[in-house]
Amino acid sequence: MSLGHEIDYEALIDRSIKDFQPVKRLWPAGARLVCWILLEAAILSFAIWLRGYDNLRILFHNPGQLVAAGLFISANIAMAFVALKSAIPGRELSWPQLVIAIAAVAAAFGFELAGAPFNQILEATPTSMLQLFGLAALPWLSLFWAVRRGVPLQPELTGAAVGLAAFCFALALCQIVSQPIRLPNSAIVLVLSCAALIVPSALAGGFWLNWIARWQQKEVSTSKWAAFNTGAVFPLALGASLVAFLFFLSPGQHIARIPDFDLAIEGYKQALVDFRPNVPSSSIETVLTAYLEHGMPAYMWDFGPEGFTLVGGRWDPLSDGTPVTYTWFRGTKGGVMCIFRQTDAFNPPLLAHDEHHRLLFYRYRDFSLCLINVGGYGNFISVIASPMPLKQFENLVLTATL
Repeated sequence: MSLGHEIDYEALIDRSIKDFQPVKRLWPAGARLVCWILLEAAILSFAIWLRGYDNLRILFHNPGQLVAAGLFISANIAMAFVALKSAIPGRELSWPQLVIAIAAVAAAFGFELAGAPFNQILEATPTSMLQLFGLAALPWLSLFWAVRRGVPLQPELTGAAVGLAAFCFALALCQIVSQPIRLPNSAIVLVLSCAALIVPSALAGGFWLNWIARWQQKEVSTSKWAAFNTGAVFPLALGASLVAFLFFLSPGQHIARIPDFDLAIEGYKQALVDFRPNVPSSSIETVLTAYLEHGMPAYMWDFGPEGFTLVGGRWDPLSDGTPVTYTWFRGTKGGVMCIFRQTDAFNPPLLAHDEHHRLLFYRYRDFSLCLINVGGYGNFISVIASPMPLKQFENLVLTATL
């Protein structure tokens, strides 16, 4: 080799290793997947604690909702495994593993689109997307950061897998902590929400998981990667994801209103402050007689034997003239409000509920409610409301009924 082409090996080595930095050994994909599952379990436990245990109890009485939650959790774990494995060159998924992951996702979405109960959190497409993003933000960020520790050879696909895993987790969370509702546009909502989450996740993968493109830059300091300061961005992103998660998971958020239930709840709250009977209320019989004179059904609840005192009744039609009665029972801790209302037809809310002896029991706005179609007296419904736990409330109403 001529002197004009002599290689300066010292300079070559200096240029090659100038950006080398010590790194910690990457855990195996299986170990990181276990950490991811533990994190999910912690998030689910916290969500259940925050929202209360009534929805969880209803979940175990609703096989369709329970199966849907289990399928989405399985699909989430499968896609998380895909994302973590794809971040290790030479350790990518085998074909059997990939088929199992795809089958898990297909089973979850197929079950949902086939008509399994969908959640009221997906009530309207634009709003549902924001809500799903809020619930998926924390698991997405955690998984994305775990994947970023590796070197994905197909960063866009890896980012899409991260997005799909977070989306499945958000749907499972909805099934577990929200009351389900069947919607005619649920399939459209599901597809649009999924696409709206996966596409940005794939773009984020192409932007922040493409280590090969970064290494091919002549000067890392002048590349777009310099703007991505992990020490500053990650805490900010983590804080924002926690705020979004807590906001969208907080009790009472984004629940479609049910007028009959709202009427009973507002009546209960008003009775706590000031309840003034406007019909004779010396006894259950006198209240019932007064209601009959106003055309209401010969049907009355009596919670006296269960330790509640009859305060009285009110005949208080709505602004449109619809007949409504309020009967207030007070106990040592709270009370029970019973309303009767005339209606055109009996259309119970499409929410998760327990049914005993044709009585429908719901949990709504931190209240336990019982809905009854009072047959044989025309079109009337009765709603009983109390803030006591659902199981205790069911026992109270059933004892007064049987």
